[in-house]
This record gives sequence, structure tokens and C-alpha cells, in this order.
Amino acid sequence: MYADKVAARYRLGERIFSGRGWSSYLALDTELGIEVELDLVSASREDLPVDPERMREVLQAAQKIRGPHVLPLHDWGEEEGFFYLVREKGNGTPLPELISQLGGLPEAQVVELVSAAVEVLAEAYGAGLYYLGLNPGQVLVDPRGCPRFRRVGYGWILEDMDPSQGARVSPYRAPEVETGKEGTRTSDVYSLAVMINEALPEGARTERLRIILDKAGHPLPARRPSSPRLLLEELENSLRDHEDKPGLSREEEAKFPGGWAEKEGRDAETLLGERGEERGFSPGPSLPSGGRRSRGWGRKLALMFAGGMILWLLYAALSGLMVGGRREAGGEETPIQEVVEVPDLEGLILEEAQGRLEEIGLSWSVREAPSRLWSAGRVVAQDPGSGSALRPGETVCLVISSGREEEGAAGDESGASPEMAPPREQGEEGSGEVTPAPPAGASPASVEASRNVPHRPRAVASLSALKGPAPLYVRMDAAASSDPDGDIVGYVWNCGDGTVLHGKTVQHVYDPPVIPARFRVMLEVFDSRGLSDSVALTVEVY
Repeated sequence: MYADKVAARYRLGERIFSGRGWSSYLALDTELGIEVELDLVSASREDLPVDPERMREVLQAAQKIRGPHVLPLHDWGEEEGFFYLVREKGNGTPLPELISQLGGLPEAQVVELVSAAVEVLAEAYGAGLYYLGLNPGQVLVDPRGCPRFRRVGYGWILEDMDPSQGARVSPYRAPEVETGKEGTRTSDVYSLAVMINEALPEGARTERLRIILDKAGHPLPARRPSSPRLLLEELENSLRDHEDKPGLSREEEAKFPGGWAEKEGRDAETLLGERGEERGFSPGPSLPSGGRRSRGWGRKLALMFAGGMILWLLYAALSGLMVGGRREAGGEETPIQEVVEVPDLEGLILEEAQGRLEEIGLSWSVREAPSRLWSAGRVVAQDPGSGSALRPGETVCLVISSGREEEGAAGDESGASPEMAPPREQGEEGSGEVTPAPPAGASPASVEASRNVPHRPRAVASLSALKGPAPLYVRMDAAASSDPDGDIVGYVWNCGDGTVLHGKTVQHVYDPPVIPARFRVMLEVFDSRGLSDSVALTVEVY
């Protein structure tokens, strides 16, 4: 290792961190003449919590991650038993310091933080990384109030190497990660929920947001929402619910970077607009304020008061009739309904599935579709899927198997005569021929004729996209499917989200409420004799 340079390019300066197995420095990129931050990480198997080859895979993917909320990894390599990792120099206040100073963050800034985290996670998922080990220590808030994430994708590896760092981030780690396993997407959902609970003021949480955060913090990964975007949506709804409440004072907002700073006589609205242009995206919701924004409030309040009086008079005129009618009927006002979790109904018979939904107050609709997986009368798919949150009275669509056209034609083989015995299928699913046994005493001519039996069709599916961001448009084409007898008469597409389509070429848009999500698309083709073949592909939406 060079005494003053790494890779003959980066001149080391001040050491800003030293831990077990790795150290961090300010460094000068002598080729570009800019200051960067550089991590020197031991490549020894005894120090690394992952295999060195896995470390290389993570760094290769992390180098592809870019965005307005990322301090990107510019360069990395190996030199004399060390990995060197070169990233953009961060400029700002660490998020833990802000939370400690303010005892939490303004609600709008929490929304902006979570929005930034969702963008960063989407970038990482697109690069092939499905675990970031989110925690506040990875976040810097620059002077303009923009949150930026450092060591995206590989920070958790460095934190696992040093005991002091591991103890610092432990409260944000999902239970499965604490046992030594590499995390998944739901592990980051858990971490993000802990960060929200820590940063968000208690009074800003709606009941639905509490339920979502509790689900996100569940010890079992399968019980958590699969996408952090759901947390962001509930936060935005929470902000809308509280936007009419008084905000922070001008002095309080000035404590938060990017808040009510006024420069060169410009007001906060101008600065927010400029900040959005500089960062290349629309800024988050601005905080309620006083000062210059209060112009015209007297007239607005007068109009609001007059409008409120008119609405109150209308309400007073009608409420007596409405309340009186309800009391005469012996009814009571309907209480606020809480959300319920949709159970997993796949494979149940229709009556049992309806009973499960009725127990928790949900309605249902039913439609049929052929299926090779489930017998007639059983649930093939449901929309929305299991684990979704609905309010009592909302509807779940149940797709019920109608069976195959040849199902039931076989009858009871034990009591059938040889002449009526059904053909036996040979070979693997999706291939082979059907050869019936010749009846007893049949002539050679009839035996020869029985060999000219129909062949099963062959299903071939082609999708325009197998993965992509929501909403994802997918064109499904079965034109390559074939039948030796040349008589395919039906094409059935089970899209995996409860939608069943018919036709050689169809199209479907995947826009699930929770992402990332995977859907198993199954094509089944039928010929005129009732024989069929199927093929399945997987579509991923993130």
C-alpha cells in the first residue's frame, strides 16, 4: 500500500473514521483535481462479513446507482489486500444530529426523507441490489434541505465489520438480519418504518398510518408490506389530513436546513422553486408559514367564515331529518371503520372462501376461468391479494376454477368398459401424445386406426416485458403456439393478479398497490378435441 496514494491516483488526507477492518479518509483525486471521500476496506475473509466475491458483486452494482438523493460511488478496486471505495464528498448535517437537536422533524421533511428513500431504493432495485440496510447514519441533509444517502448498497457490509457501527445501527435492523442473514426488500421496509417512527411527531400519525407502520415492523418478513412506497403514500395522506393545522414558527423552521432561509431579499417560495430546479425534481410539500405568505388572509378568512355559515345553515336544515329518521329506525351512527387484512384464499372451495370474507366483513364477486392447477370450484386467484388492507364492506374479486374441458369426461375409470376407457396421457406436462388402449378383440385394421390419434397442442408465450417500473404495460402474444393437428381454438391468459384474458394476442397493465411485486403469467391453449397445454412466465414490477 502506498504511503500517500491509493491506485497511484488518490492522495490520502485527513482520516475521518477508523474502525475494525476499515477506515475512511478525505482524499484528492489527482486526475480530476477534486476532493473525494475514500474508504479502505480489508479484503480478508476474516474481516469481511461476506465472501469477497459477493463484495465485488455488490460494489459493481452500487457503482451504477445514480440520482439526486445519492452520493454516488465513483470508483472502486483492490490493492494489496484492500478494497478502495471512492465516493462523492458529502456536504451537510447527519440526520441523527438533526433529529437529536429538534426532537423529531417537521412532517413535511419526514415525507421528503421517505420520498428520497423510496427513490434510492428504486434505483438500487433497478441495479440488482435488494437490500440497503437503511438507517439515519447513511443520510446527510445538505444546506438546501435535500437528503442524500451515502454508501448506498454496501454500507451495511462496513457497518457489520465494526462492532461500534453494528451497535449503532442495530435498532434499525430487521430481526432476520440480526441473525446474520443478508436482508431483503422487506428488511428495508422494516428499517424505514423504524426511521419514520423516530422522526415523525406523535400527533401527525393517522390511525391507518399507525396500522401500516405496525405491519412494517412485524418480526416476520412475510407479514410486512413488500414495498416502501406504501409507507410514503400513507405519509402523504397523513400530511393532507393535517395540512390545515398550524405549522412551526418561522424561528423553529429556520433550524432545519433548507427552511425559512432568505437570501438576497428572496422569499421562501422563490427559494423552493429554485431548489427544485437545481435538484431536477419537484420539492416536497412546503410547511405552513406566516410572514409574507399571510397577505390576503383577512379576506380569505372572511370568505371562509361566510361559506361556513351557509354550510352550517344547510346542515342544520337537513340534519334533523337525517338524524330523526335514523333514530326512528332504531339505528345509530356508523362508527369509523378500521381496515382489515385480506386472507389468503387460493385453493379454498368457494363456500369456504366466502365464509372467510364474511367473518371479517368483506364482500366478494366471483368469476370463472379454466385452470390446470385447481379443480373446479376452487379459488384460482384473488384481487386484491392476501395481506392487502381493506375497509369492511369493500369487495374482493374471486377467480374460481371452472375445470378443464376434458375434466369429468373420464368419469369413474374403475366402472367403465374397455371401449369407454379414457385415453391416458404420456410424457411431461406440455408435451407427449395421447394413445388409447385398443379394445379387446379389435381387428388389426381398427388397431391401426387407433394409432392415428390427436396430438396435444404446444403452448408458447411471448411477453413484451418481463420486468419494469409500475405501471408496466405488457403485450402477451401466443402466436408461436402450435398444434400438429392445426386446430387450436382457445387461448386463455391468467395474468396472475386476478385478471383472465382470452385471445391469441392480448395486453395488460400491471399497476399493483404494493411494489415490488411478482406475477405468474400462465398461458393455456386448447384444441377442438379438448386437449390443452400450458406454459408460465414471471413478470416483476418495481
